[in-house]
Amino acid sequence: MRNLILRLIGSKKVRTVIKFLRLHLLGNWWLHRFPVVRTLPKSGVRYRARRLDSLALASEMFESDDVYSASDLPANIRTFADLGCNVGYFTCWLCDQFKTRQVKGLMVDANAEAVEDARWQVAANNLSDVHVLHGLVGTAGKDGQATFYLHAANMCSTAVPSDVALRQACTWTQVQVPCLSVEESWRKLVGDAPCDLLKVDIEGSEMDLFRTETAFLKRVRTIVVEWHKWQVSFAEMEQFLAGQDFSLKSIVREDSKYGTAVFSRKIT
Repeated sequence: MRNLILRLIGSKKVRTVIKFLRLHLLGNWWLHRFPVVRTLPKSGVRYRARRLDSLALASEMFESDDVYSASDLPANIRTFADLGCNVGYFTCWLCDQFKTRQVKGLMVDANAEAVEDARWQVAANNLSDVHVLHGLVGTAGKDGQATFYLHAANMCSTAVPSDVALRQACTWTQVQVPCLSVEESWRKLVGDAPCDLLKVDIEGSEMDLFRTETAFLKRVRTIVVEWHKWQVSFAEMEQFLAGQDFSLKSIVREDSKYGTAVFSRKIT
């Protein structure tokens, strides 16, 4: 069954049919009962997939160089923050690429189910100094809570869905989640250390985060950010980060809806 699911998820036509027939619900049910657990051969890092979209994400991250490039990152990463961590594969990728588990940092996501999986990746790889938090960053909310929209596919969940997306009401579930300060969480759990790498993938809330976390940005040396064009323009983001002493290092990939860029702190 596992091998069949892996073969099917690679076919665009099959994915379309599965979505239409809602067979993805059956696939997710099966994977929750019988998760796929794999070990990355270079490092021995383990990861788990309990959803079809997690299998697709794992294939994209661990079997291609299209998502992130280690050559654009600092050579010695000791501390990191992964905002919008989803099920935690970026941390697995990081440990695999740099062949280390001696890292400290934060992983944050507003999807409670994804956080549960991220905590599994951390525990399975003995990342004792990595803390996984459930919450929303980039907003103070009301009474410490904010609205978050869970999508049928984990990686599409967002605090700011587009108007077109929201009209597809059957794919969204509206929930309330706690609001988190990255700077406060970092000081409490990591200490006063710099952040070697900040990864941001928060589905349209990038500028909200940068504007509210200027104190934390002062700790950061390198930023990997996915910007979402329906909400954030690259020019606006680049200009703001330049004001925080960051300069563009590279654009890893870009299409009509998204882009991924790397910014480094300017050398003075």
